[in-house]
Amino acid sequence: MKQIAFDLGASSGKVMLGEFDGTYLTTEVIHRFPNRQICVSNHLYWNFLGIHQNLTEGIRKGCAAAGGTPVSIGIDAYCNDFGLIGRNGDLITQVRCYRDLRMARNEAGIYRIMSRRELHFQNGNQNALFNTLIQLAAMRLEGDGFLLEQCETLLHIPDLLTYFLTGQRHSEYTLASVSQMFQWETSNWDPEILSRFEIPAKLLAPIIMPGTVAGVMTKETADEIGVPRMKVTAVGEHDTASAVAALPTNEPHAAYISSGTWSLMGVEIPEPVIDERTYRYNIAIEGGVGGRYRMLKNVMGLWLIQECRLEYRKMGTTYEFAELVELAGREKSFVSLIDPDDEAFYMPGDMLRKIRDYCIRTGQPVPDTPGRFIRVIEESLALKYRWVMETLEKILGYRIESIHILGGGGKDTLLNQLTANACGRTVYVGPQEAALTGNFLMQLQAAGAIGNLEQGREIIARSTQIAIYEPQEQKAWDEAYEYFLTLLPLSE
Repeated sequence: MKQIAFDLGASSGKVMLGEFDGTYLTTEVIHRFPNRQICVSNHLYWNFLGIHQNLTEGIRKGCAAAGGTPVSIGIDAYCNDFGLIGRNGDLITQVRCYRDLRMARNEAGIYRIMSRRELHFQNGNQNALFNTLIQLAAMRLEGDGFLLEQCETLLHIPDLLTYFLTGQRHSEYTLASVSQMFQWETSNWDPEILSRFEIPAKLLAPIIMPGTVAGVMTKETADEIGVPRMKVTAVGEHDTASAVAALPTNEPHAAYISSGTWSLMGVEIPEPVIDERTYRYNIAIEGGVGGRYRMLKNVMGLWLIQECRLEYRKMGTTYEFAELVELAGREKSFVSLIDPDDEAFYMPGDMLRKIRDYCIRTGQPVPDTPGRFIRVIEESLALKYRWVMETLEKILGYRIESIHILGGGGKDTLLNQLTANACGRTVYVGPQEAALTGNFLMQLQAAGAIGNLEQGREIIARSTQIAIYEPQEQKAWDEAYEYFLTLLPLSE
């Protein structure tokens, strides 16, 4: 049984061909492409047409490599960003990037409509300026609310891509659950939030669950691409949901870090937990696959290194990611630390200067070489993971026994070891293409090849090579953590 999976990240996209023989899942990446936000007149956009073109190219390559018609295709991507479909069925708006400044410009006005506290207790989502709800509120406050009245449907990026393949309009559950417009009690859109923010209910498509068929590629689209028609499956379309689906374990007290541009660290829980502690620490409750819920915290992640690489490239030196990690590994430990989630690091550009300014502001030595900058970032990320782990343990009342690093960030062997050291837990790394692997699992479930998520995770465990990192240098890391805590905001 062969299938195609498409995964879009904030820095790159991939298309993979998977084959399941009843025992093992084998995979092959058949198409890769870069992805980055584009700044035009001080606004940030995604090149959606380019993304769509790469999807169709990946489908074409996938069918050629499969030697026939794959059973289905599944699409996952980052959450919250969307396009609006007009009355004639076409895309009316450019797809804005979640880092666009219009939300920050209107922050005060947005939270006068509904406070951060009220919003969190309504649905358990993290309070973040990139949430779909906040983007829509900013549109209204900047005078673009008429678009919401005149357009027919809002579709998040994976659902938008599915729509252009099949003509079907759906909102996949894991994407809907993080939009800040979802209601757990009904598993549907929240009428109170829609009313308070003046969002037309007609704009939001019916919600469908992962592991179900979203539609079949139209004949016109299949002919245009030059492939046979195939099913499009609703997977865990939020890429983190797909990555967590690919955990190679069914242990109940394991934590995960979905590591990429963002690091999303959390645990699976059987029921949503929303209380004063989740509000205080801005812990998110999100929908997962297989009837699970994801309790997690966003950490800025490898975005910091990606931005440093881009800046060095502009200065005339191109470093491969692995080269920077190697340079960092030669540097002295704990010279300077940063809070990776400081608001200064959120927007693109000038990352080296921002890190220098942070170190000056906090009275620490200023890094002055590529290796020292990356060492600061990696040690700080590892220590922030420890803070998230301990916060989750306090809320849940049990000890997290192990940490699984999922996704492309697992290629960073230095950060893997630093994470084990900082957290004092065994770290398991893999699969590195976790979102794509979890994407395949939901396609297999929709096709009836597996019965449930537990069975799928057993398949991943025997199909994937897992690297293991044991904690080292505990005393030095405990001392560094005590200092790191002094850098965090009082609310943390």
